[in-house]
Amino acid sequence: MEETDPIEDKFRSSFSDYEKEPPERVWEDLVRELHPELRPASFWSRIPMFSLVTNKPIWFYLIMGGFTFSLFVTIIYLSSDNHHAIRGHAYAGDVRLHSGSAELFQVADNVLPWDSATHYRSAIIDKYGHFQFLRVKAGKYLLRVAPDRNSDQAKMYLSSWYDRFEKSDSCKPILLSDNDINVEVHLIQIAK
Repeated sequence: MEETDPIEDKFRSSFSDYEKEPPERVWEDLVRELHPELRPASFWSRIPMFSLVTNKPIWFYLIMGGFTFSLFVTIIYLSSDNHHAIRGHAYAGDVRLHSGSAELFQVADNVLPWDSATHYRSAIIDKYGHFQFLRVKAGKYLLRVAPDRNSDQAKMYLSSWYDRFEKSDSCKPILLSDNDINVEVHLIQIAK
C-alpha cells in the first residue's frame, strides 16, 4: 500500500464533505493550519543580550545564577573596609632574613600572659625578608617569625616573637584597628 502525504490527507479530509467547490472559510482554515501566523517578537527577545539566554536548559540558568551570586559575594567581601594588612620585614642581626615563615596569632586576652592565642594565618618570608598578611580583620595579634631550618641564619638565630621575645607569654601585641601596620621583627641571636 502506498503511503500518502500528510498534506494530501489533510486536503482530502477538509474537502470530503463538499460536492462542489468549498466555501472561502475552508480555504482560510486550511491556510491558517498550514501556515500559522507568526507572533510578533516580544520586547525582551529584541534585546540581543537577553536573546542569548532564552530557551536554554535549566542547568544553564543554575550555573549562571551561581556565578552571579559568587561574583556579588566577592565584590561585597572585597569592598568591605574593616580588613587591613600587617606587613613588614624580618631581620637576623643587621641583615634581612633570607627565607622563613611568619605566623600570626589572634589574641582575646587583655592582660599578660597571652594564654588565649589562636593561630590566625601563616605567611612566607621572601629573599628580601618581606612578609605580609592581607585582609586581616581588626583585633589584637601576636607575630612569630622563624628562619628557614635549612638556612645559615637558622644556626645563629632563634625563632622570635615581635619584638625580640623568645616566648609568647610576654611578647608585645600588635593592635590592628583602622590602618595597615608595618612592623620590623628582629630575631634573637643564639648565645655563644
